[in-house]
Amino acid sequence: MCLEPANYHLNRRQLLAGLASGAALAGSAGCVATNAASGRDSFTGFQSIEDDIAQGRADHPKILKSFGGAYEGSRLVGYVQKIGLALAKQAEYQQYPYRFTILNTQIVNAFALPGGFIYITRGLLSLASSEAELAGVLSHELAHVTARHGAERQGAQQVAQIGLLLGSIGLQVAGLPSELMQIGQTVALAAIKGYSREHEFEADTLGVRYMSKAGYNADAMATFLASLREHSQVEARLLGLPPGKVDEFNIMSTHPRTVERVKQAQQAAARQSSAQPGGKGEWRRDEYLDRIDGMVFGDDPKQGVIRGQVFTHPVLRIKFQAPDGFHLRNSPNRVAGRHPSGAAMNFDAGPAKGAASAYDYLDSVWASQSRLHDLESLTIDGRDAATAWTTGRGQKGPVHIRALAIRRNQKEFYRFMFISPQDQAQRWARPYRRSGLSFRSISRREAAKVRAYRLLVVPARTDDSIAGLARTLPYGRFNEDWFRVLNDLAPGQTFKPNQRLKVVAG
Repeated sequence: MCLEPANYHLNRRQLLAGLASGAALAGSAGCVATNAASGRDSFTGFQSIEDDIAQGRADHPKILKSFGGAYEGSRLVGYVQKIGLALAKQAEYQQYPYRFTILNTQIVNAFALPGGFIYITRGLLSLASSEAELAGVLSHELAHVTARHGAERQGAQQVAQIGLLLGSIGLQVAGLPSELMQIGQTVALAAIKGYSREHEFEADTLGVRYMSKAGYNADAMATFLASLREHSQVEARLLGLPPGKVDEFNIMSTHPRTVERVKQAQQAAARQSSAQPGGKGEWRRDEYLDRIDGMVFGDDPKQGVIRGQVFTHPVLRIKFQAPDGFHLRNSPNRVAGRHPSGAAMNFDAGPAKGAASAYDYLDSVWASQSRLHDLESLTIDGRDAATAWTTGRGQKGPVHIRALAIRRNQKEFYRFMFISPQDQAQRWARPYRRSGLSFRSISRREAAKVRAYRLLVVPARTDDSIAGLARTLPYGRFNEDWFRVLNDLAPGQTFKPNQRLKVVAG
């Protein structure tokens, strides 16, 4: 979490202008050409390959800012780039300046920008178990580039619109501070927005072709998809969501594919080229495990870390504790949390805009369009603060909202927003108050003690157990489930002596 105020506002004039220009393109003859990768005619809205490249270069810095920057582990970075370029050599379009970037975030996802800019997250790398599985993900994203799906989506006016509130807590509340509620199109959200079913199938088919030609076993695309499904189910249980529900940033949301569809793509690729879906090609498991050994796992301390209910930011030197039972999720701009009961919270920072006090900021800036109740000034950790409550409407009915602003410096305020279903307002009043009052500064000495978790690869010993090896994971009662997902172990399955396993060390 960098706490740089994000500007997600898309005003009505900009929206209407975008729709008007899109309609003009759709009404014209347009640029319809046969794609060299897919072999079919496609409408790309007058966007040339050179335009693809220019768009990718312009949007690349925005992607880095939105997802915590690029991961800096040189051995792993060079390794991913080398594999990506080997796959790109099999592609039909060699005009693109292919670039493969690891994003420094625990989010599990991969996506591509037009022009050959392909991204894979550190969180996804922790789940893959072989070079072939990594190649399967990269080749799928590479196929989106070569099939020019992004240009097609623009040409068809498929502008990505993801309804997000406070990052990923998923409530759509009326009457909240307009600065938070007016979330529109951003480059980051558009990049991970899911493609159509046809585009995903085509990307699988082309991806199988590329990875097979590069010498990898195409079955890895399906095996890794199975691992991703297991992971999404564990995450859903951890968040108190239905088994099939995932948040908007999860790869199973943005790439809704099934193992059966991937196998169909393998068969289609085999018919179209020399790709062989059945058991041929390299897996290179040991080579991959060697490369991810020592990689940062979970939060990077530069963005703050979550340990159970506690969030600590060693760079900003602040700390607070969420109520019991909350699952926190860190991102570059905010910390969001949710409880299985439907309660939620958000922590971020906003510009002071000249407000002289926290009271004035809450009343005249942050919640100027809300009807506030019991607005009061207070002091938290020696800082000027103010709090008030209001009401709104969520997806499942009315909600109670508690807002808390705490002075960061002359230009910014830290902000808490605590949300609960209206009928649970009394239940959460005291836990929310304790959480807000837990905010405090930390010393340089305490900040220096914050360390990243690391993913280590170790051989299993005869006296090891899943419970013992999983105990250092940061997911509480879900540690063993997470350990199984990390190591491709089905429920009830155990490991063999000397089997190489992924473990987490603090």
